[in-house]
Amino acid sequence: MRTLATIALSFAAGVFAAVLLGVGVWQLWAAGACLLAGLVLLGLKRTMPARLRLRGMLILFALCGALVYTALFQALVQAPVTARCGQMGEFSGTVLSRPVETEWGVRVTIRLSGSAAKAEVYADAEYAGLEPGQQISGMAQWQDAARIRENDVTAFTSRGVFALLYARGPLTAEEGSAGSVRWLPQRAVYALREKIAAIWPDGDTAALVTAELTGDRSGMTEEDAAVMTQAGVAHLFAVSGLHCAFLVSLLGLLLPVRRRALGAGLSMAVLLFYMVMVGLTPSVVRACIMVVFVLAAPLFQRDSDPPTTLSAALFLILLANPFAAASISLQLSFGAMAGLLWLTPKLQDLLLGERPSGKVCRLLVSSLSATVGAMAFTVPLCAVYFGSLVLIS
Repeated sequence: MRTLATIALSFAAGVFAAVLLGVGVWQLWAAGACLLAGLVLLGLKRTMPARLRLRGMLILFALCGALVYTALFQALVQAPVTARCGQMGEFSGTVLSRPVETEWGVRVTIRLSGSAAKAEVYADAEYAGLEPGQQISGMAQWQDAARIRENDVTAFTSRGVFALLYARGPLTAEEGSAGSVRWLPQRAVYALREKIAAIWPDGDTAALVTAELTGDRSGMTEEDAAVMTQAGVAHLFAVSGLHCAFLVSLLGLLLPVRRRALGAGLSMAVLLFYMVMVGLTPSVVRACIMVVFVLAAPLFQRDSDPPTTLSAALFLILLANPFAAASISLQLSFGAMAGLLWLTPKLQDLLLGERPSGKVCRLLVSSLSATVGAMAFTVPLCAVYFGSLVLIS
């Protein structure tokens, strides 16, 4: 399985280089150089060990593929959208989620017709009743989501949103595929939010529970969100491995399934449903894919390999949207997991040594090792992006 890890990590490295350094002609030259170097290795059958030569070719060809793929994605998906930005024009698309209230009306995410790109539509409050699957169209002022007020912004493009559309005049809303099975996960999360609000009438408590279960912090007050951030525990609202572990454990207790394959299949189906339900954020996609790999490995008589599952999750996320590489949440999520997988076991073995130790000692050492491992790569990222270090975390 390490072959898959080699390909996935090399592909990810190429995508990160292309996105963080800026998409340009240099990518094609770099891709050509990687391809040429790979072909050279292919011809060195007698002068290099076969294993080393194969590993080198996998890395170079994956880098080449990543650079070409990112360039094609930018040219075929992003460029046609940004070409329309800065002017007034028509738009049409499929509503992907219920509108979110803003100070001036509502904001709704759509997938533009005939494109894989998404856009954020800002419209009057009268469109707050739009449902996922509906088709909307109208006139809007197009703005590049990657550059706002002369500043480069990655918050939108990392989610596949390449344009901000400010509606001008009335919008036309059609039924489309609203109400179909395709949008069942979205309807499920809305039902969950309504149930939470019914159980906890207090708005602050309901918002806190909703954020914890679904990752949606829109109902939280600015004061509560600031307090959680300053305390260094805002990551609890990022749906990730903790949620997936609880969900799989709960399914194991509630489902009377004797066959291991059937139980694993049901767990994987529920995980994928939950992944779509909470919005396909990088942290939950990473966690769900890793858990799916762990569940599927015994079914195919293979051992679970954490580096492979982690790299495969990153590969799939970047394949869907290379610009997700610029997502801070993705970098923090994968940085924390990389530290847990690589540094935590080494630190734990170093502290425990070969001498026997009690349960309390092992618990303290394991907790300390996990904490240091999770923070090893995330602390530098936080320092770079936020300019702060919260010691209490």
